[in-house]
Amino acid sequence: MTLPMSEPLYRRLLLVAVVVGVGGGVVGLVYSAFTGFGQDLFFGDPTSEPWSGEWWWIPLVSGGAVLVVVLRKLWGVPKNVAGAVAYVRAGWVDPSSVLSLFAVSAISLFVGASLGPSFGIIVAAGGLGSWIIERSSTADTEAQHEYTLTGMAGGLGAALSGPLIASVMTGELAPTPKKRYVAAFIPQLIAATIGYVIFFGITGKVMLDTFDVPGYEYENLHLLYGALLGIFSVLVLLVQVLIRNVLQRLVPLVKNPYVRAAAAGAVIGLIAFALPLTVNGGSSQLAYETGDIASLSIGLLVVVLVGKMVAFTLSQEAGFLGGLVFPILFVGGTAGILVHLLLPGIPAPLAVAAMVGAVPGAALGAPVSFILLGAGTVGVGLAGIAPVGIAVITAHLAVWGLRVFQETRESM
Repeated sequence: MTLPMSEPLYRRLLLVAVVVGVGGGVVGLVYSAFTGFGQDLFFGDPTSEPWSGEWWWIPLVSGGAVLVVVLRKLWGVPKNVAGAVAYVRAGWVDPSSVLSLFAVSAISLFVGASLGPSFGIIVAAGGLGSWIIERSSTADTEAQHEYTLTGMAGGLGAALSGPLIASVMTGELAPTPKKRYVAAFIPQLIAATIGYVIFFGITGKVMLDTFDVPGYEYENLHLLYGALLGIFSVLVLLVQVLIRNVLQRLVPLVKNPYVRAAAAGAVIGLIAFALPLTVNGGSSQLAYETGDIASLSIGLLVVVLVGKMVAFTLSQEAGFLGGLVFPILFVGGTAGILVHLLLPGIPAPLAVAAMVGAVPGAALGAPVSFILLGAGTVGVGLAGIAPVGIAVITAHLAVWGLRVFQETRESM
């Protein structure tokens, strides 16, 4: 396939990829510095000890939720805001909305929302790409998408701590036509690489931790384990859907938005106080868990899983803005550790890698991205890609089948 180098907008995009890559790296730096300061100041290092949090986390998160509702009203942020994945699928961010969405998201994570950084970074970096193409006044929808998605890739390169994963995820979720995939992928990879290099080069840190569980050795039996882990991932997602549906019915019963935010925030703070592993986005918490699996109990992990599901659903219902990728990664990884403790014959590295990939991969509809992410962040090597891939694809197909069944039943 030849690249459309004859198109002036495409030649310009290759140069713009450098600009939005720098922008994505800077956005990641600013966002991470601000939210990381708040999280370190208030919540400190992860711990698995129940009831070891601080009691004042309850009024902190409750007051933070009320503050966010006030700011949303002052800045005209609508009640219903599309999620990060929806923005990628749309391939466009209204530049005029970027500042308010970015600020509300950063403040949400600063005060303890159980959400991740992907939303704020995708909106800001993607909005930069949208703003640049908007200056050209082109009516070419595909060009508008490619500029915006290249900006998003620049931000995700920093957020996901991996240019290839960021580029694949952007392309997998994007509305880009198949015939343009390679042409769109190249500037996205350039931007993601620059975003990552700037963030890691300056901070020496990553936003998405590695969840290295050593000691993996591939066996053919692991292919079967991969399918079983994929099915278990769907069960985890069904529990999450049940919790979400219940809370989405209960929370709106409180009509006053400020009282609703205060109450939901108080519950999030209480969960954090009782189960500190549920705090924030979950990347560093999952790294803590995988670093000391032997100290974790089955009962603790079950309670933490449910607590996290409740906390990040309530975070959305309270009015906080943030991403779901990191919290769902935490749910998947924690569920993987739980599987290993229940069934020790399934190696811990495989269980964690497969569930880290399968739960978000099925939930967000990006299986290839999360195969790479699961195998890459857990470090199961090339041999582990096959069972991890089977887990992700099994979960993805099972979720697709359930959706088709539900749609068919509703149409009858």
